[in-house]
Order: sequence, then structure tokens, then C-alpha cells
Amino acid sequence: MDKGNHYKKCDLQIHTPRDRNWKGGPKVTEEDRDLYSRNFIKECRDAGLDAIAITDHHDMVFYEYIKKASLEELDEEGNAIPEENRIIIFPGVELTLHSPPIQGLLIFDANFPIRLFPTILGALSLAQAPKTDSKTSQTVAIPSGSISSINDIYFKLDGTDGVKGRYVFLPHVKEKGHKTLMRDGFHEAYAKMPCGAGYVDGKFENGGVGYLKVLDGTVAAYGYKSIAVIQTTDYRAEKEIKDYDVATWIKLKEPTAEALRQACLAKESRISLTVPEIPNTFIEKIDVTNSAFLSKFDLDFNPQLNSIIGGRGSGKSTILEYLRWALCDQTEKFGSDEAKTEIERKRNSLIEKTLKEVDGEVRVFFNVNGTRHIIKRNPKSEEVKLKIGDEEFQSVRPSQISNLLPIQAYSQKQLSSISIRPDELKRFIVQPIANEIEEIDKQIESASKKTRTDYLKLSSSKKIESDIKNNSLDIKSFKLQIEELKGGLKGISEDDKKTIDRAKFYVNEKNRLDEINLEYSTVNDGISELKELVEKLNGISLEEGVEYENIEKFKLINDERNKYLKDLLENLTNLEKTHLNSETTIETLIKDWDILKIEFQKEYLKAKEKTTSSQATLNGIKELEGKLEKLELIIRQKKVELSSYTVTELDFSTSLKDFIKLQDLKINKLKESTEFFTKLSDGLIKVDFSKIINANNLSKSLISLFSGSSLNIPKARSIQLTEFVSNSEDSLKNWLEIILEFKLLSEFNINPESQNEYPHSPILDSLGFSIANKKKITENLNSNNFLDIATISLDFLPKFKYQTNNQMEDEIPFEDASAGQQATALLNVLLNQNGFPLIIDQPEDDIDNRAIEKIIKNLWNSKKHRQIIFSSHNANLVVNGDSELVICCDYNETSNQTKGQIKHEGSIDKKEIRDEITSIMEGGERAFKLRKEKYGF
Repeated sequence: MDKGNHYKKCDLQIHTPRDRNWKGGPKVTEEDRDLYSRNFIKECRDAGLDAIAITDHHDMVFYEYIKKASLEELDEEGNAIPEENRIIIFPGVELTLHSPPIQGLLIFDANFPIRLFPTILGALSLAQAPKTDSKTSQTVAIPSGSISSINDIYFKLDGTDGVKGRYVFLPHVKEKGHKTLMRDGFHEAYAKMPCGAGYVDGKFENGGVGYLKVLDGTVAAYGYKSIAVIQTTDYRAEKEIKDYDVATWIKLKEPTAEALRQACLAKESRISLTVPEIPNTFIEKIDVTNSAFLSKFDLDFNPQLNSIIGGRGSGKSTILEYLRWALCDQTEKFGSDEAKTEIERKRNSLIEKTLKEVDGEVRVFFNVNGTRHIIKRNPKSEEVKLKIGDEEFQSVRPSQISNLLPIQAYSQKQLSSISIRPDELKRFIVQPIANEIEEIDKQIESASKKTRTDYLKLSSSKKIESDIKNNSLDIKSFKLQIEELKGGLKGISEDDKKTIDRAKFYVNEKNRLDEINLEYSTVNDGISELKELVEKLNGISLEEGVEYENIEKFKLINDERNKYLKDLLENLTNLEKTHLNSETTIETLIKDWDILKIEFQKEYLKAKEKTTSSQATLNGIKELEGKLEKLELIIRQKKVELSSYTVTELDFSTSLKDFIKLQDLKINKLKESTEFFTKLSDGLIKVDFSKIINANNLSKSLISLFSGSSLNIPKARSIQLTEFVSNSEDSLKNWLEIILEFKLLSEFNINPESQNEYPHSPILDSLGFSIANKKKITENLNSNNFLDIATISLDFLPKFKYQTNNQMEDEIPFEDASAGQQATALLNVLLNQNGFPLIIDQPEDDIDNRAIEKIIKNLWNSKKHRQIIFSSHNANLVVNGDSELVICCDYNETSNQTKGQIKHEGSIDKKEIRDEITSIMEGGERAFKLRKEKYGF
């Protein structure tokens, strides 16, 4: 686990059997106290508590028993609980003061020496009952002569050796009740106290408006002092602790009073009165096997806010770039330098020089909804490997990593350069709804394929219909010619004429037999294909490796499915036999017909030989009959082929409209996301929806397609068409009409119905498409080329504006806003978004410092919903942003800046971390204090 802060479920007011209002039995002997303490620790474990404070009235006797029970706790298998999973026991004492007349909880470090307990009580003028007594002494308020204010507690304890900085005091701050600080007349005590929090017995039920304003620090009489509220059970064994349903979740790592103090100072970020929200998708760890600057290192990241700090060139950016590279974020195949941005080129140079040359490899552990994914990327082999859960590593493409484990990441000054890259700005809109867009894109792709398939069938059927019509004209001509030739035969008897005339019947019969053979062949192919499909389905088991809840129900469903496929396969086998039997019968009958045909051909030849004067005419008839036979066969074949094309104009029109509707759905989804995007920017970014189509992309596509189809359409005409579509109020509707106009022109020469004029195309006419342009389209725009136009998926790209004055609604193009304005607005968006880990290298280089307070508030909320990893020199982001984990980078040797190291990891609760922050970000303690004096704070 990382070394940063994590939420602990806490109850900071626990009383023991020594309490005078205890509801359970007395525990006096050592054995009874040990047994009780073991049972109580189990009770805390069952309640899910991570930390408790033992706070008897003016008494600290029982702490050591419960502390011992925690240290000796065993799991269900009899093994000792690991140290990091033990229940934290804070020693404490509940104080009753005379001045002011309130109660409060005094809580010490979990490892505070027991030997100092008597010293503490003595400093507070308290004397506890003997250890062997069943109960504490009768509670008497500490006299004002000893403690006259809350500040006196700090004065007395800070003057006691080994105590300063190792305790916190929490006054009772319930709105109404016994010994609370929030009663009338205690505003001065509240304003002057050094406490950052107070406690309430039971659940914090909000309260009146005035009370909440005091707690929020907006009331002058109370010193504008804001404090955290800690809810406690005030446990006395009335019932099991889990049944109280009261706890406070406090974020800490080290079980110290300083950690509690720091948490209270960051109540918005580190204290929760309900089960806190934590990102469920986060980078767990980076492990680098070797690198030129940082050598071998590994880092565990916190699921929330991680800040990497250090001097210039100490390795902060290197760590982030390694992360981005390993997660395949915005990087092309390693080694290719074409069309790379400066950021990508710098990253590739970094990988080349600091990893590849020293045989380094980067491994990243990525947790998604509790499932660990491990990515290994090696610059030398250019291989990316992925391990999901307990599975084996497998080689994957970089795009698979970026799709499965996406992040949002920005290098130094990248946020302020986004406006010059529209696609990057669009990423802000697409990424929050990436899954929805991906699903719609799949539907669009499927609709595009169906549109293409339907139109190719429709186009083919029109071509066949046109061919059949032309062939029919030829047949009609041939038949008339044959009749004319037969009528002109001379020197032939009537019987011979009848015999010759019978030839047409055998031609018709032969044609019919050809049709039947084609029908049988088609049916046979259909049966074979269906049988092959059923055999494949029958071979698939639906039960292997799949678990169901409704096992019996699914067994019935699977049994029915298997029975159906088995029966169907049996029926198809029988159908094959039936088909074969019928086909055999047909073949026998055709052989019988062949005998009849041979007999007729003999008669035909005899009749023909008798007619010597009309041989030329007879040869002409035979030649025409041969052509006629071939044409009629061709027509029959085309009609059979035509029967397989069941697509109608309506079918294609529906497919095309569905394709357009899906694009409209996608654009509307992106519109909704864009509107949400403007809200996330806190009103700084506005969007112009009057032009939402990416005209540049459409223009490029059309110019390329027109050129590839040899349509000779001027580039200016393509741009005009693009502008017409992009400037329309209903771009997709007009684009559909343009597609249909191209369709009519492309079909001009294959339409079965002859046309004298080019089809009506009002939009193309209005855009200046000439007769010559239309002629080229009718001649050169084939079905596939037309479909390339029809299946263009229009791209969404609205115009963004920056609002410079909310009241006056003054706006400027987003690209004209300053770098600081752009970056501040975009950072607000990123922090207001939920989802994937956010990685930014030194965001303060881009943002406007005057907006830092708003950014900090957004940061507090953001880290509930997404992991954030920053590198920074800005103390506001790290300290006031309440980083759960601070990673300190430094040189191995200050005099030699060729090697770096991870010097410290932890939270601001640790002195080493605070010292590093003070040194790196504040210029040292003296510089910080000097600035404070100069500011006059």
C-alpha cells in the first residue's frame, strides 16, 4: 500500500467499565479486564472500526488493557493481525472544565508513553482513582484556578516534557445540550481556542442556520473560525457498538494527534460523517526496472491526490512521462517520428535515452473496480504486455491499453496549448461519454455496412433489370426475324414445315429444363449452407466456463435449444435425402426427354435436307434460334439472380436514414456533453452550436473522393458544398438530400427506365454544379464510389468561446483567450469531471493564480471521484489541496545533479514531508516567515 493518507473509520469517544454511567457489569480483576478488552476489540472489528479513542472522565487506566488486546488480536485462523490492519487505539481522557463550563476530549498519539499519563493528569490538576478500583473518581470540574480557558490546556501541556505536538483537544460543540461550547455567551472562548474541531455525541444532525454559519466560519463574533465536527458514539455498552451506527471517517496514515490536527484543518477533504467516496479506477503503482537518471525505482500511488515535488530537474516530469508512455497515452509506435508533436518527440527522446539505452522497462499496476491490470512496456523490444487479474501476460497493441485503461494526461504547458489543437479540446467532450460514443460508433459502423450492402444489392438488381430489359428487346427482335424467315421458306412440304416449326418447342423445353436445374442447384446450396450453420451452432456449448444464478431455469433453456438444433439437423439431413431423391428422379426424366429430343433432331435433319432451295434461310433461322436460346437462358439466370436481391428502394432508403439518424444521435450526445462541459468550466467556456460540423474534415473527404472518382469537380465547388452543409441549421438533413441527388445521377445510366434529361438536383444546381459536372458524375460515379460519399460519417466540432465577463456576457473566441485563462477554465473542467485518472505535469505553469482558491475547492471534490497525480512547485495545490500522498524527488548529491532519487513519500502529517515542502515550495522557513511579515498577515 502507498505511504499516504487513507480514510479510517473512527470513534473518538469510547468509555470503559470504569465509567460511572457504564451499563455493563464491573471489570476489576486483571483477567476480567483482559477478557473484556479482547471481546471489545472483536466488537470493534465487527463494527468495521479502524481507530478508537479511550476517553473516560478524568481517567486513563483502561487504555492499556484495550491497547494490549489490539496488539494481541488474532484472525479467524489464529494468526496475528498484521500491524497495518490492527485497530488503532488512541489514549485519551474526557475533561470537564469549570472555565469555560464545557466538556471536551483530549486525545494523544496512539504510541504515547503510558508512563507520561500521570504527568499529564497532574498538569491538569487531576487525580484518577486507584487502578484497582472498579470506577473512576466522582467527576469534578477542573477549577478555573488550574485551567481558566481552553488555551490554558495547551499552555499546561506544551510546557510538559514530551507532550507538545502529541495531543489534540476537541470541545463539545453540539448545538444544544450538556456542557457544549455552542451555548450563548461562549463566542469569545470559541474564537480564541486553538482547536480545529469539536465533537458531538451521536449523529451530527446539522442544526439551525446560525449554528451552521458559526461552524463554517462566517460569523464575526466567533472570529470567523471554521471547525470540523467529529461525531462519536459516547459508547457505554448500552448496546453493541455497531448498533449505534455512528462513526467519523478521518483520513490519516500515522496514528498521531498531528494527523488528527491536520485532518481537522482540511475538513472538506479529510473528514467525512458518512461512508466516503473513493475512486474505483486508479493507478496503483509504477515499477521501473532501470533508468539513466532515477535508476531502479517503484512508487505506490494513492487512489486520490498524489503530488510529486522536487527541485528543477529532479525527476518529477520523468516519472509522469514514464506513466503516460507505459499506459500508451497519446503515443504512436515507438521509433516513428512522423507527424509527432513536440511533446511526443520529447517523450520519445526521454524514453530512448533514459530507458532504452539502459535496458529499462516500465511496469504499471492499474486497478479497475477491484481488478488489477499489470502493463509491461519495453522500449527495446517495442513490446506491450498486459496481465488481467490472475491470467497470464499477453502481448497487446498500444491502442488496446489506451482503450481499456484510459487516462487524461497533460505535459508541462500542454493545457494552455490545447486551443490550437481542436481534436484535443474535443477530447474533453468525448472522454466523459467515451463508452456511449464507442457504442454509437459501433452502431454507425454496422449501419454503414448495411447501407453499403443494401445499395450494392439494389444497384445490382437495377443493373440486372436493365440488362433483362435490353435482352428482352433482342429476344423480341430475334423472334420476329425467325417468323419472317420461316414465312419465306420455299420448296418445302407442309409436314416438313411442321417438323421444322416444332424446333421452337424443344428450345422452350430445353430452357425450362435449364431453369429447373438452376433451381435445384440453388436449393441444394441453401440446404448445405443452412446445415453447415446448424452443425456449427450444435457444436457450441453454452455451459462451459459460465456460471448462472438461475441454474435450473437455464438448464431447461439450454436443453430446449439443444433439442431444437438436433431436430433441425435431423430434418435437414432428411431434406438432403428428399432433395437427392427428387434430383435423381428429375435426371432420369431428363434422360427420357433427351431420347425424345434425339428422335426429333433426326426428323428435323431429314426435313431440312429435303429443302435444298432454302438452306441459307434455314441456316439463318438456326443461327437466330441459337442466339435466342442463349439469350433466354441468360434472362432466366438473371431472373434467378434477381430473385436473390430482395432489397427495394424503400429498404435502402431506410438503411441510409438509419445511418444518418445514428449520426444525429451521436451529435446530440456530444451536444449534451458539450453543454455539461460548459457547466464544468464554471461558466468560463461557452459553445456556439450554430456550426457543429467539422467542415475541414468533410471538405478533405469530398475533395479526395471526387478526385479518386475522376469527377473533375473543382476544389472550390467541394468547399462550397461543405460550407452549405456545415452552415445549415439542419446539417444532416441537407447532407442526406445531397446524397440522394448524387444517387440519382450515379444511377442515370443503369436505370431500367430510359431518361432524356439528368435528374432534378436543386441543391447541386444551387451550388454551381454544371451540366458537364453532372455528365461526369453519371459516367464515372459507380456504386462503390457513390457509397464512399454516402457513408461519410460527419464529424462534430463546435466553436468554443471564453466568457470574459459573466454579467455582461462578453465573449471572445477560446483561442484568443490568454494561456492562463484557457488553462484555468480547462483545469476546472478536468477537476469537475469524474472518471479516469488525471495526470498533469506542473499545472501551475498554465493557470491563473488568482483562480487558485476555486481550483482548490474543485480539487477537494474531484479526488472523491477520480485519481489525480500532479507534479508541482505550487504549495497551494499540494498543501491546501490536501494531497493524500506527497512524493519528494531530489538529487543523490546536491553537487552532482546527474542522478536522482525518491527521497521521501508520505503525507503532510509527517515532519519530513512538511520540511521538504517548506524547503522546496516556500524557499525555507525563514523566507516563508519573512514574506508573512512583509504581507502584514
